[in-house]
Amino acid sequence: MQGSDLNRGDNNRVPSLNALSVPGSHDKNENTGALVKSSNEKIKTTPAGEYLTAALGDFDPDQFESFAAISDGANKLLMLVLAAVIKAGAAREHEILAEIRDAVFSFIRKMEPKRVMDTMLVSRVRILYIRSLLARSPELQSIKVSSVERFLEKTNAGHSSSSRGNSPSRSLVHYDPGSRTVFPEEVHGFKVNIKQEKKSKLSSIVLKLRGIDQETWRQHVTGGKLREITEEAKAFAIGNKSLAALFVHTPAGELQRQIRSWLAENYDFLSVAGVDCVGGSSNSQLELLSTAIMDGWMAGLGTAQPPSTDALGQLLSEYTKRVYSSQLQHLKDIAGTLATEEAEDHAHVNKLRSALESVDHKRKKILQQMRNDSALLTKEQGGSPIRNPSTAAEDARLASLISLDTILKEVKEITRQTSTSFLTKLKKKAMLASLDELLERMPSLLDIDHPCAKKQILDARKLVEMIPERDDSLDDETRALQPQADSTSSAEIVSQWNVLQFNTGSTAPFIVKCGANSSSELVIKADARVEEPKGGEIIRVVPRPSVLADMSFEEIKMVFDQLPEAISLLALARTADGTRARYSRLYRTLANKVPSLKDLVAELDKGGMLKDVRT
Repeated sequence: MQGSDLNRGDNNRVPSLNALSVPGSHDKNENTGALVKSSNEKIKTTPAGEYLTAALGDFDPDQFESFAAISDGANKLLMLVLAAVIKAGAAREHEILAEIRDAVFSFIRKMEPKRVMDTMLVSRVRILYIRSLLARSPELQSIKVSSVERFLEKTNAGHSSSSRGNSPSRSLVHYDPGSRTVFPEEVHGFKVNIKQEKKSKLSSIVLKLRGIDQETWRQHVTGGKLREITEEAKAFAIGNKSLAALFVHTPAGELQRQIRSWLAENYDFLSVAGVDCVGGSSNSQLELLSTAIMDGWMAGLGTAQPPSTDALGQLLSEYTKRVYSSQLQHLKDIAGTLATEEAEDHAHVNKLRSALESVDHKRKKILQQMRNDSALLTKEQGGSPIRNPSTAAEDARLASLISLDTILKEVKEITRQTSTSFLTKLKKKAMLASLDELLERMPSLLDIDHPCAKKQILDARKLVEMIPERDDSLDDETRALQPQADSTSSAEIVSQWNVLQFNTGSTAPFIVKCGANSSSELVIKADARVEEPKGGEIIRVVPRPSVLADMSFEEIKMVFDQLPEAISLLALARTADGTRARYSRLYRTLANKVPSLKDLVAELDKGGMLKDVRT
């Protein structure tokens, strides 16, 4: 591959940045080209990509006998990369670049110390990746570079017909107003050392005496000068990130045209017409000189600068950091807005919490991508660390919302229990105590979440206080001594039955179904008898253990007689105290099976109603 061919190919394949149209509505978190692997888009694999990934990763310089063989193998792989991109076409160029991205960068860094790669090939590969990044990253669209004339200086001042300034020190990269400067350093331009040939009669006589054609000799001298300019241009370009920016933001054909224009204006003695060369081709001196400068710059930009990488690699790292930093700042701005939004109700709390958790998840995903990104240079390799915006305020709000969500869930459960027509004194007292406890937990919230929590708790308290109450013991005794006889009406107020199977060992296993009615009472449904004839299923409200507290053994048995026989088999003991203890354990077991009664069990525990359970 010759440099001029590569330049022409580049001019046809990759458009300038000015010609790219990137919608302003791009999501900053979506796939940003060959830079960031999107978490939502799995990178496609192709046979060519898989082959190149394996070949680049498996390349072992130690398997070759000579330096030339290593160089040949490494350069062939780089040419295969370029060929694969050309073969993929403009529509799929990004896909193949993304697929082999990590393998390409790792290969280049591995081979840099050995100095075996054609640095022009390295530059071509780097430019493909940077332009892919530019085309897909709105964060980089504001970058503008200076014209090529700022990178060129004339050494023989005074012969120039141009009035342009040739100051040796000037800023090489310009940005739109308000945009940050990436390369603020002042650098010297490349000094183009060309002098007009002076024709001498004596030199002509000497050449004729030696039998050397004057035109051939002039071409020989010109060829040596071109090689000299190319080497000087290469040295100028090594590590020059500003020049690298000019290359990636300007198509190669346009860049060479600008160089030719500058040469023509500053060196009016250069020929524009083609000169017949030994090979039979015709090229103007301007074409030859501009190509020499371009080739030198390309070779220099792909030359590694230990301990860092080449200038284009450093530029890619800078642009990559800028994209990552922009994405992190974008997420920071979103999270900051969410963190200052006051919650109105439970649904709004869930919405804010979900949004903050989503942003935090995306931020962690980006941080993980940064740690694994082979395009980023570490601090030791000459790069600078990416500043991760602090998320302390957003994290604190998320923790507050999580606590608020827990509080509001408990408030909602208490509010659900206020749908009954009355409450027992014990139940009402326990519900109000729970609400007071929730108020005491408000210091765990941020100030911004206090109004929502306080409003929901106070509203629930008003609902509880408005419900009429009745005496606990009278209600329980009434329910126990006059069980629900109408099975149909009881079934209508139990929304869901939960099934338990018991096996006493002395009888066949039997089933007890349990649920809760609208008054938050434990209701069971079981066969009237355990053995045949079972007598069919009956539904009864089960009295609380407190009802049995002051009853005699005979009175307890009378209560059990009105319930399914399963209760007597499971709870009846030899003494009243033993029966009360066993009944308390059975009541806990049945009530815990009903989700809506778990709070009731906790209330009974607090009130000491189930203390016999632990005896």
